[in-house]
Amino acid sequence: MVKPRICALVLTLAGLLAAGPLLAGESEQRVLYGRALEGRELGWACYSRHYDAAHLRSHPDQNVKDMVMLAYRPDWEGADASILNFEARFRDGGAPAEFSGECRTAGGGVLACGIECDGGEFTLRGAGSGAILVDMPGEPGLCDGTDGTGGPGFGPDDKRFRLDRTDIGDCRGLIWDDEIRPRLLKAASR
Repeated sequence: MVKPRICALVLTLAGLLAAGPLLAGESEQRVLYGRALEGRELGWACYSRHYDAAHLRSHPDQNVKDMVMLAYRPDWEGADASILNFEARFRDGGAPAEFSGECRTAGGGVLACGIECDGGEFTLRGAGSGAILVDMPGEPGLCDGTDGTGGPGFGPDDKRFRLDRTDIGDCRGLIWDDEIRPRLLKAASR
């Protein structure tokens, strides 16, 4: 009885070793893009959520009305993390909050992310069916030292967002890098 178990264990380990270790960033790519990218492939994913009036009525402490996130992994040499650009719109219709960050694998399918200019931290994880969970423990700070909203900003119920994967149309305005914009739009049209 022991020999078949040992043989099965040896074959399983050999298969895992032959497959090789996860490449740096591969776990991050699987969470954000649903697969590992090839070589210097330009990766992208757009996620969004538009909360309807009924949802907002049932969550009076939620100020975020719309949340959109563009994730992309540049295809240039040395790019070792994905860039995430966000836009949050609020109930009061004031100026949106826009911020950017980078994510790296933290383990267990969770990505640890930081917002530019020491604007805070958040985590990401897959939520199944092409969705992603964004856990944001605090209101993001922006590079100019403000919360960027000119209004009430993030409310007490604006800590976790379930965003669904969508096409590039929702994220077109979040492609802030002029150099990568045409290549990203071309990749998204395939």
